[in-house]
Amino acid sequence: MEAMIKSGFTLVELIVVIVLVGIVALIAAPRFFSQAGFSAIGFQDAAISAMRYAHKLAQAQRTDIYVLINGSSVALCYDPGCAQRVQNPTDHAAFQVIAPNGISISTANFYFNSLGQPSAAHNLSITGDTLARYIVVEPETGYVHP
Repeated sequence: MEAMIKSGFTLVELIVVIVLVGIVALIAAPRFFSQAGFSAIGFQDAAISAMRYAHKLAQAQRTDIYVLINGSSVALCYDPGCAQRVQNPTDHAAFQVIAPNGISISTANFYFNSLGQPSAAHNLSITGDTLARYIVVEPETGYVHP
């Protein structure tokens, strides 16, 4: 008689695979569906871009450009009280970067002079994510970087 070869998985093997997939799903699902990390890095990039634009605009127009950060937004202005706002070159609206829900940035007010130098150096922190995110404004050159 010919030996019959049976192929397939046993019940134990299937249960082990299902348990392992469940464990991986429990670990990965919250990270996969959480938007805090994506929102925080997106806001960090937008805030850095706004501050770099203020730096270059101050040099190009040979005037002071004020950066007002209130914890939930970054605004660019021509005066300390922010009565006269810088226009965003893309849509000609007031230049402001608003933080997404749950994301905040440390408060600071400073300006770039006509040489591109900031009135003060800053280490700004972005919170609302599990990772520490920072924006640094260098004291002498005004270079803005993460």
